[in-house]
Amino acid sequence: MLPATFSAFELQPLPDGASTILRLLAAQAPNWPEIALVGARDPALSLALLVADPLGPGELQEGLNTVLRRRLERIGSDLLRAWLLGLGHVGEEGDEAAETALLRAECALHLAIETGYPRPDEAYLAGLWRGLTRSTGWKRAARPPATDLVAACGLPPSLADALETSGLLDEKLVGAHPLLALVEGADRLTAPDWPDQAETVARLSGLETTSVLSLRTDVAYIVSGHAAFPAAPASAAAPARPSLRLAEDPYRCAGMLGLLTAAFVDLDGAAIRERLAIAGPLFGLHTPPILLGSGEDGRLQQMLAPEPGSVANLITELQLRVDDESSCIALSTRSEHPTSFFLDDSGPGRSLADWQIARWLGRAGFHVLPLASGQEGVVALIGATSAQPLDSELRWRYAALLGAAARALRSYNRQRNEVAAREAMLQQRFRDHVRKIVHEATNPLTVLKSRIGMLAQERADDTPLQDEMSLLNAELDRIDNLLRGAADMPTEASETRHCRVPELLLDMRTLYGEPLFGSRGIQLELRAARDVPHAAIPASALKQVLLNLFRNASEALQPGQRLVVSVFPLVNVDGCNCLEIRFVDNGPGLPTERALDPLSPGMSTKGNGHQGLGLSVVREILAQWNATLLCRTQMGTGTSFQIFVPLEQSA
Repeated sequence: MLPATFSAFELQPLPDGASTILRLLAAQAPNWPEIALVGARDPALSLALLVADPLGPGELQEGLNTVLRRRLERIGSDLLRAWLLGLGHVGEEGDEAAETALLRAECALHLAIETGYPRPDEAYLAGLWRGLTRSTGWKRAARPPATDLVAACGLPPSLADALETSGLLDEKLVGAHPLLALVEGADRLTAPDWPDQAETVARLSGLETTSVLSLRTDVAYIVSGHAAFPAAPASAAAPARPSLRLAEDPYRCAGMLGLLTAAFVDLDGAAIRERLAIAGPLFGLHTPPILLGSGEDGRLQQMLAPEPGSVANLITELQLRVDDESSCIALSTRSEHPTSFFLDDSGPGRSLADWQIARWLGRAGFHVLPLASGQEGVVALIGATSAQPLDSELRWRYAALLGAAARALRSYNRQRNEVAAREAMLQQRFRDHVRKIVHEATNPLTVLKSRIGMLAQERADDTPLQDEMSLLNAELDRIDNLLRGAADMPTEASETRHCRVPELLLDMRTLYGEPLFGSRGIQLELRAARDVPHAAIPASALKQVLLNLFRNASEALQPGQRLVVSVFPLVNVDGCNCLEIRFVDNGPGLPTERALDPLSPGMSTKGNGHQGLGLSVVREILAQWNATLLCRTQMGTGTSFQIFVPLEQSA
């Protein structure tokens, strides 16, 4: 990682490019492709964007403009404007003219394409950035090595070599990585005597001299015309750099604070974390800051959920208190003044917690920066590479960015807690209501169970009746358990996720055969093959499905008609081994309006309070277990339903 004192705008983005982006951002719907094109032509701007959000493996193959556009959209218009507004005196303009860098980049790109180099956009970036590494504009801090810059962007070290090896003799380029020769050739094509260099470039690239001359002519035309920045309006003044430092300019400060607030407002915690991750490097924070806020218990708590095993998670385990008299972190939270802690040879000092945090961060120490986030104290821990105090410009910049993020986090957490409190209150009211219903419902259940028990005692020798009484008692117990659990929040069911279908059908015939079918003069037949495998569905879910179909059939059939339920052990449906349960009746069939869409909710023709929801409920239950329901019907002939349930071993 780059040190926190490094900023990707130590070298200033091109004034024309920055002003063009600000004009494009003023539109109601920013033209992100055009903004990305401007960024791709600016050495410092493209570098800053890629350092802020490094490339993923193979991502550059999508094209540099696409890559930059994705990052710009992720940053957002408000944050991007705040960044450009705050540049001010942070950086210095480079020594090289913008046209020279762009010409070299385009030459490198076209040489790469002509020679078949597999990653031409790498050649373009090497040509664009080559002037940065030899510029004298790095005045606020030591110029980072090209290897660090390139690695921070997620690019290969061969590109760093191409940045640092200018002016090599031709014989030294023989056997080197081909990118070095491409960029060296592009560099020579930007020299004033480029026609004289064409033959040398041809040898380096393996192209014909005439091809090199033609390429250079075409590139010059592109750079002079099509690649120019969009023209500013005639009334627009030439861009000028601010005369005051940012921290001393109240108008720019106010504008930047407003834009930063807008950049984080109405985001959830995950979105705030993501935006802060890309904004930090843009504002010079190349190590993620740790945000701590005072809680109701007087302890400093993480405002962003820490990753397991991270330094932030270890700091949470310290349980720092705001009233800790020895910690500079607690002191800064109480006093709202910046503090610092640095390691030395004398040992931990007054606060062992501060000493541990500095060691965990792997830095010389850390700065504690209080943030304006309302009445509750919030501080940011920023790792430091040396004992030097934070520059006032950087300190203001950090406080503005992190303060906006902290306020958004406070607002998000407050809203989330309010929603959670309302949900808890509604759940409690629901549970109280259900408990009253359960209390009233248990009385008739108790009467029914008592009456069944008396009948069982009166006819103790009637074995079939005893079996039916046991089944009825089991069903009443199930209803009682369902009622008592109605007020509880849903939990993972402990029921076995498979069942034996023939046994379940036999139990249901014993319980429901007489009241639903026998008493109405309807025949019910069960047919099942031997050794039917387990179906991958809980018995309770399948029982609810079968009971709905039984009720539908009993209400549709007339005395003397018949329902046959068959079980087939192995049917392959779309490559999945299934068990089939088939319901076939010889009843009147479904009405025409229901036959068109029998499995969706619809008006029932049965009357007596029927809502027409039975089959839609059946379909929903089966869908939860990857089962399928088929319906065939014909007026005056009958209806059949086929249920295909995956077998246990194929679920």
